[in-house]
Amino acid sequence: MKSFFTYLSSKNHKNKGYTLLETVVYVSIFSVVIFVTFLILFSITRAFAEARIYNEVEVSGTTAMERITRELRTATSADILADVGTGDSGIQLNTTAEDGTAKTIKFYFDESAKTVNIIDGGADKGSLTGNGVSVTNLDFYKWVTPKGSLIKIEITVQSNRKTTLKENYYDSIVLRGAY
Repeated sequence: MKSFFTYLSSKNHKNKGYTLLETVVYVSIFSVVIFVTFLILFSITRAFAEARIYNEVEVSGTTAMERITRELRTATSADILADVGTGDSGIQLNTTAEDGTAKTIKFYFDESAKTVNIIDGGADKGSLTGNGVSVTNLDFYKWVTPKGSLIKIEITVQSNRKTTLKENYYDSIVLRGAY
């Protein structure tokens, strides 16, 4: 038994082109394949963009937190800097340089730029966070005991892009250089 399409394309058929029914079937199959292909491509593009946004937030938050905690662990003392009307708040660490001399390191929240910045030994080293993110919160809390000091850090980082991805980072550090 011959199929319908074999019958239409056989030599007994008077016209040597495609029939209207064949054309409609081919065009509809082609349209479905193209539509599914575009859906897959859009899905992959969206997933890549979301991964990039998550990566920007994660790298900025982790980088800022790691640098602050590394410096805090070696500090001999720390002073919480209160907001002085500029919107900037932070912490100043008293530590020693590699050559053994005393130096200070300041981490502060720049309200206007929405970044966490560092001043190392009086030199402004710039932002610890990336361009695609905003820091919405940087808080330090200090507890002092007879045996040492503990500093709690809270940082909130969010994406500047269309999504509202927001991540909180927390850490608590004992000042090792104080004992």
